[in-house]
Amino acid sequence: MASAMEMVCNTLGIDRVNMNSKMILIQEQHGTNANFLVNTILSHALKETNAVCLVLCHNTFGHYHNIGMRLGYNLLALKEKGQVTVVEPMKIITTNIADMCKDSMDKEKMIIPTVASTENIDIAHRLFTCVREKYNEAAKFAEPVVFIFDDINHLLDFGLSVHGVMYFVRYLRSFVALHPLSQLCILAHTYQDESQISTTDVVANALKHMAHLCVTTQPFRTGRSSDASGKLIVHWRINSVRLEYHWAEKTTHLFKLLDWQVKIGAPGAASVLS
Repeated sequence: MASAMEMVCNTLGIDRVNMNSKMILIQEQHGTNANFLVNTILSHALKETNAVCLVLCHNTFGHYHNIGMRLGYNLLALKEKGQVTVVEPMKIITTNIADMCKDSMDKEKMIIPTVASTENIDIAHRLFTCVREKYNEAAKFAEPVVFIFDDINHLLDFGLSVHGVMYFVRYLRSFVALHPLSQLCILAHTYQDESQISTTDVVANALKHMAHLCVTTQPFRTGRSSDASGKLIVHWRINSVRLEYHWAEKTTHLFKLLDWQVKIGAPGAASVLS
């Protein structure tokens, strides 16, 4: 699996390009699983002895820990050491709700407003404050710090509007700009419904214009295949990077997810993946 992650790194080009102050968008189109890309970026960051701040709205820390053990690193031990910090917004909000029920609220730690609240609470900013605190903890271990956000469109499930989600992204991008050794990776699950534009697609389309590297996992239009799991589209949006490494603006690959492994191949070479 470790060698598979190195192959994915090479396909993306992040093993050659200096990623400091850069943003990666992973667009996971419905019908595909892009978690292997998140694990690739995480394992590469740890291999480079970078600190990592995980913001997890979809998969849990336990999920990434179990995969990490397969890849040869112990996320729990790295968390205890301070190299990895974790923000799990769902758990924070669950705690907020429990505290409301117990009537034992700490207003400084509340992300969501109470029923009786008369304040205009900026949920996006309060969530960002939690993320910033965890960044500062990780930065004590080492810089750069790599932000990994899985999956930003779950903020819509918190009741944030598209406008609110983009405010949160603006907070993150401004913070990254102030810390040029940091990196930002955001996964966004989209539905690509041609009959209407969903809010998740709106968020992803906005992020595409901000990202330096856009990576998309795309299902096959004809349905599922036993030879491959989907298409992997790599789009470097920085002209200087493409010119330096003689890369096309977009490259398309096939990928196949196996038990604890992923294979990458060129279109038309599905037999290589089997």
